[in-house]
Amino acid sequence: MNDVMSIRLSVKIDLLVILMIVGFSGQLFSQCGDWPADYPVKLVSVEIDTVYDKLFQANESGWLGADAATSIVLNDKRTLWLFGDTFLGEIIDGRRVPNRFYINSTIAIQDRTVHPLKSIKYYWRKSGETDIAFFPYQKGTSGKYYWPTQGIRIEDKLIVFCMSLNRDWSENWIAGTVSVVIDNPDENPMNWKMNYYDMNVGSDHFVLQSALWYEKPYLYFISMDDLNNQPENRRMILVRSKAVDILAGRGAESLEYWTKARNREFWSKKRDSAVTLFAPGCTETMIQYDESWQLYYCTTYNPVEPYIYLTVASQLTGPWSEPVCIYKNPDHTTMTYAAKCHPELSTRPGELIISYVTAPIGVDIENQGMDVYRPRFIRVRLAKDEQ
Repeated sequence: MNDVMSIRLSVKIDLLVILMIVGFSGQLFSQCGDWPADYPVKLVSVEIDTVYDKLFQANESGWLGADAATSIVLNDKRTLWLFGDTFLGEIIDGRRVPNRFYINSTIAIQDRTVHPLKSIKYYWRKSGETDIAFFPYQKGTSGKYYWPTQGIRIEDKLIVFCMSLNRDWSENWIAGTVSVVIDNPDENPMNWKMNYYDMNVGSDHFVLQSALWYEKPYLYFISMDDLNNQPENRRMILVRSKAVDILAGRGAESLEYWTKARNREFWSKKRDSAVTLFAPGCTETMIQYDESWQLYYCTTYNPVEPYIYLTVASQLTGPWSEPVCIYKNPDHTTMTYAAKCHPELSTRPGELIISYVTAPIGVDIENQGMDVYRPRFIRVRLAKDEQ
């Protein structure tokens, strides 16, 4: 890895820590050992998933590692995976050797008709002979590049939500949110017709698309929000928009916030009195609904800690349970983040397949093994008291 690349990634990691750090006093369960007796579900087991944990190991030549790992079911045969900053290069003498600056996005299509470890094909773009992001920056939108962090298939369309970011990694690093509406998601990704829309919402203190849920006619967002623009008050709130508005390219003007005033909860066009769903807030998570138990699950985390937390609710508007620790990352060094459920991988009630990413120490991924800066997977099994 060259010196310029090293400096750039080092700054990115430092600023991610600053951006995502929250004032979270103490540990809920420092070793994930104590489980509340009155919690809606009981923790049965947590283990590394022996199959899916191998899903995104580095290729001999090509895709070496990335973060984010959002999964979107396109149809009964294909799942789309979204990745943020991605290293491309080669494996040389058992080490991942990047060939240039990382690119800001790649995707993978998973063939659900074959064994998972034979199912992945990666995609990115080229400008001449140079590798570039799958979602290249579009003039006229906010920021200078994108991180795809969430998405959803609605009928024959696919929507991908991206953070738009500035190159200046100081204050106002997050410039906004860009939605990408794809008209033909069943075709080869290199032939997708993509329409980019600036949503005019999002900042270092507010990330709209931390998680998504679609319940016709609304698209619901669990959103990271710094109360009073204070990172130590980072939390999650609930936002919604009609799906037809998002598909039509609308943004901030279409949003409604779940708020509380005068002891009454209601939807409002203003964010001022938004209800806190749970804390800490985070930039990337996922909602999973357990139909058998009629419960919503959501993960959250404080990236500078090694812990992944679970919260549950019987409805999106809450109340959500106090987040409880379900996993301590044994490889944690600087950050553990992007903890996300993947509902399509679960096979039974109370089962969660969760991916997460471990950030490297500094920037030298070549000498830190093959498991940092790639999605890792755990399998969580829960039980529910039948009363």
